[in-house]
Amino acid sequence: EFDFSKTLADADYVGPTCQHCHMRGGHHNVQRLSTVYTSMGMSNADRGAPLWKEKRDTWVSVCDDCHSPRFARENLQAMDEACKDAGLKYTETFKVAENLMLAGMDEPMPKDLAPDWSGQHIWSLKIGAYHDGPEYGGAPGESGEFRMSNCSAVERICFESVGYWQTYIMKGMAHGSWNDATYCDGSFGMDRWLVKAKTFAEEAIRL
Repeated sequence: EFDFSKTLADADYVGPTCQHCHMRGGHHNVQRLSTVYTSMGMSNADRGAPLWKEKRDTWVSVCDDCHSPRFARENLQAMDEACKDAGLKYTETFKVAENLMLAGMDEPMPKDLAPDWSGQHIWSLKIGAYHDGPEYGGAPGESGEFRMSNCSAVERICFESVGYWQTYIMKGMAHGSWNDATYCDGSFGMDRWLVKAKTFAEEAIRL
Protein backbone atom coordinates (compact mmCIF):
# COMPACT_ATOMS: atom_id res chain seq x y z
CA GLU A 1 0.00 0.00 0.00
CA PHE A 2 3.06 2.23 -0.11
CA ASP A 3 3.63 3.14 -3.74
CA PHE A 4 7.10 4.65 -3.65
CA SER A 5 7.07 5.18 -7.42
CA LYS A 6 4.83 8.21 -6.84
CA THR A 7 6.27 11.60 -6.03
CA LEU A 8 5.78 12.63 -2.43
CA ALA A 9 3.28 15.31 -3.40
CA ASP A 10 1.08 12.70 -5.14
CA ALA A 11 1.44 9.92 -2.59
CA ASP A 12 -1.54 8.87 -0.48
CA TYR A 13 -0.04 6.55 2.09
CA VAL A 14 -2.04 4.68 4.73
CA GLY A 15 0.57 5.70 7.30
CA PRO A 16 3.30 8.33 7.49
CA THR A 17 6.82 7.79 6.26
CA CYS A 18 9.73 9.94 7.44
CA GLN A 19 9.49 11.95 4.23
CA HIS A 20 5.74 12.47 4.49
CA CYS A 21 6.20 14.59 7.62
CA HIS A 22 9.74 15.93 7.34
CA MET A 23 9.64 16.64 3.59
CA ARG A 24 5.96 17.40 3.26
CA GLY A 25 4.91 17.92 -0.33
CA GLY A 26 8.41 17.06 -1.55
CA HIS A 27 9.96 20.11 0.14
CA HIS A 28 13.63 19.57 0.99
CA ASN A 29 13.97 22.17 3.75
CA VAL A 30 13.43 19.75 6.61
CA GLN A 31 14.17 22.39 9.25
CA ARG A 32 10.99 24.30 8.53
CA LEU A 33 8.92 21.38 9.82
CA SER A 34 10.42 21.07 13.28
CA THR A 35 10.60 22.84 16.61
CA VAL A 36 13.08 25.51 17.61
CA TYR A 37 16.52 24.00 18.20
CA THR A 38 16.79 22.63 21.73
CA SER A 39 19.64 20.13 21.35
CA MET A 40 17.08 17.34 20.88
CA GLY A 41 15.22 18.24 24.05
CA MET A 42 18.29 18.78 26.25
CA SER A 43 17.52 22.51 26.52
CA ASN A 44 14.30 24.28 27.32
CA ALA A 45 12.72 26.64 24.80
CA ASP A 46 10.96 29.95 25.35
CA ARG A 47 7.46 28.79 24.53
CA GLY A 48 6.22 32.37 24.43
CA ALA A 49 8.57 33.40 21.64
CA PRO A 50 7.02 34.20 18.24
CA LEU A 51 9.47 31.89 16.45
CA TRP A 52 8.49 28.99 18.69
CA LYS A 53 4.78 29.56 18.00
CA GLU A 54 5.40 29.87 14.27
CA LYS A 55 7.27 26.56 14.15
CA ARG A 56 4.74 24.80 16.36
CA ASP A 57 1.86 25.98 14.15
CA THR A 58 3.72 24.69 11.09
CA TRP A 59 4.34 21.37 12.82
CA VAL A 60 0.66 21.00 13.71
CA SER A 61 -0.26 21.70 10.09
CA VAL A 62 1.66 18.53 9.16
CA CYS A 63 0.03 16.39 11.83
CA ASP A 64 -3.46 17.47 10.84
CA ASP A 65 -3.04 15.70 7.51
CA CYS A 66 -4.11 12.65 9.52
CA HIS A 67 -5.18 13.99 12.93
CA SER A 68 -7.24 16.85 14.28
CA PRO A 69 -5.29 20.03 15.15
CA ARG A 70 -6.36 19.63 18.77
CA PHE A 71 -5.01 16.07 18.93
CA ALA A 72 -1.71 17.22 17.41
CA ARG A 73 -1.29 20.18 19.76
CA GLU A 74 -2.08 18.14 22.85
CA ASN A 75 0.42 15.44 21.91
CA LEU A 76 3.12 18.02 21.22
CA GLN A 77 2.32 19.71 24.52
CA ALA A 78 2.76 16.31 26.17
CA MET A 79 6.20 16.18 24.53
CA ASP A 80 7.03 19.60 26.01
CA GLU A 81 5.99 18.48 29.48
CA ALA A 82 7.94 15.22 29.16
CA CYS A 83 11.07 17.21 28.26
CA LYS A 84 10.59 19.48 31.28
CA ASP A 85 10.19 16.47 33.57
CA ALA A 86 13.32 14.94 32.04
CA GLY A 87 15.18 18.17 32.76
CA LEU A 88 14.28 17.85 36.44
CA LYS A 89 15.60 14.29 36.49
CA TYR A 90 18.85 15.37 34.88
CA THR A 91 19.19 18.25 37.35
CA GLU A 92 19.06 15.73 40.20
CA THR A 93 21.63 13.52 38.48
CA PHE A 94 23.91 16.49 37.85
CA LYS A 95 23.65 17.58 41.48
CA VAL A 96 25.09 14.24 42.56
CA ALA A 97 28.17 14.84 40.39
CA GLU A 98 28.38 18.50 41.40
CA ASN A 99 28.28 17.72 45.12
CA LEU A 100 31.11 15.21 44.68
CA MET A 101 33.09 17.86 42.84
CA LEU A 102 32.54 20.51 45.51
CA ALA A 103 33.42 17.99 48.23
CA GLY A 104 36.72 17.21 46.50
CA MET A 105 35.74 13.63 45.66
CA ASP A 106 35.52 14.18 41.93
CA GLU A 107 38.19 16.16 40.16
CA PRO A 108 38.71 18.47 37.23
CA MET A 109 40.04 16.78 34.15
CA PRO A 110 43.46 15.35 35.14
CA LYS A 111 46.49 16.82 33.40
CA ASP A 112 47.78 13.36 32.46
CA LEU A 113 44.79 12.79 30.17
CA ALA A 114 44.57 14.12 26.65
CA PRO A 115 42.92 17.57 26.61
CA ASP A 116 39.42 18.16 25.34
CA TRP A 117 38.81 19.45 21.81
CA SER A 118 39.67 23.01 22.82
CA GLY A 119 43.00 21.99 24.37
CA GLN A 120 41.83 22.52 27.95
CA HIS A 121 41.81 20.34 31.05
CA ILE A 122 38.54 21.47 32.62
CA TRP A 123 35.84 19.51 34.45
CA SER A 124 33.47 18.39 31.72
CA LEU A 125 30.34 19.49 33.57
CA LYS A 126 31.61 23.05 34.09
CA ILE A 127 29.28 24.45 31.47
CA GLY A 128 29.52 28.17 30.81
CA ALA A 129 28.53 30.74 33.38
CA TYR A 130 26.39 28.33 35.39
CA HIS A 131 29.36 26.76 37.19
CA ASP A 132 32.00 29.46 37.01
CA GLY A 133 33.53 29.45 40.48
CA PRO A 134 37.16 28.49 41.09
CA GLU A 135 36.04 25.29 42.82
CA TYR A 136 34.96 23.96 39.42
CA GLY A 137 38.44 24.38 37.94
CA GLY A 138 39.58 26.47 35.01
CA ALA A 139 39.84 30.23 34.75
CA PRO A 140 36.77 32.50 35.03
CA GLY A 141 34.77 32.36 31.83
CA GLU A 142 36.24 29.05 30.69
CA SER A 143 33.78 26.29 29.90
CA GLY A 144 34.29 22.56 30.04
CA GLU A 145 33.55 20.32 27.09
CA PHE A 146 30.50 18.12 27.70
CA ARG A 147 31.81 14.66 26.84
CA MET A 148 31.55 10.94 27.57
CA SER A 149 35.25 10.07 27.53
CA ASN A 150 38.32 11.41 29.33
CA CYS A 151 36.14 11.95 32.37
CA SER A 152 35.11 10.21 35.57
CA ALA A 153 32.38 7.58 35.67
CA VAL A 154 29.86 9.93 37.29
CA GLU A 155 30.47 12.57 34.61
CA ARG A 156 29.89 9.96 31.92
CA ILE A 157 26.67 8.93 33.66
CA CYS A 158 25.51 12.55 33.47
CA PHE A 159 26.43 12.76 29.79
CA GLU A 160 24.52 9.59 28.95
CA SER A 161 21.50 10.61 31.03
CA VAL A 162 20.92 13.85 29.18
CA GLY A 163 22.66 13.09 25.89
CA TYR A 164 21.01 9.73 25.29
CA TRP A 165 17.99 9.12 27.51
CA GLN A 166 16.62 12.66 27.49
CA THR A 167 16.89 12.91 23.71
CA TYR A 168 15.07 9.56 23.43
CA ILE A 169 12.23 11.09 25.40
CA MET A 170 11.86 13.97 22.97
CA LYS A 171 12.20 11.78 19.89
CA GLY A 172 9.81 9.18 21.26
CA MET A 173 7.16 11.73 22.19
CA ALA A 174 7.54 13.60 18.90
CA HIS A 175 6.97 10.43 16.88
CA GLY A 176 4.30 8.74 18.99
CA SER A 177 6.74 6.05 20.14
CA TRP A 178 5.76 5.85 23.79
CA ASN A 179 7.99 2.85 24.44
CA ASP A 180 11.10 4.82 23.45
CA ALA A 181 10.02 7.70 25.67
CA THR A 182 9.30 5.54 28.71
CA TYR A 183 10.07 1.85 29.29
CA CYS A 184 12.60 1.08 26.57
CA ASP A 185 15.01 3.99 26.86
CA GLY A 186 13.93 7.46 27.87
CA SER A 187 12.31 8.05 31.24
CA PHE A 188 13.18 4.69 32.77
CA GLY A 189 16.73 5.08 31.47
CA MET A 190 17.07 8.39 33.29
CA ASP A 191 15.75 6.76 36.47
CA ARG A 192 18.30 3.95 36.21
CA TRP A 193 21.16 6.35 35.54
CA LEU A 194 20.17 8.50 38.52
CA VAL A 195 20.43 5.37 40.68
CA LYS A 196 23.84 4.65 39.11
CA ALA A 197 25.04 8.17 39.93
CA LYS A 198 23.87 7.90 43.54
CA THR A 199 25.49 4.48 43.89
CA PHE A 200 28.77 5.87 42.54
CA ALA A 201 28.57 8.77 45.00
CA GLU A 202 27.87 6.49 47.97
CA GLU A 203 30.86 4.31 47.11
CA ALA A 204 33.10 7.36 46.67
CA ILE A 205 32.05 8.72 50.05
CA ARG A 206 32.66 5.37 51.79
CA LEU A 207 36.11 5.08 50.24
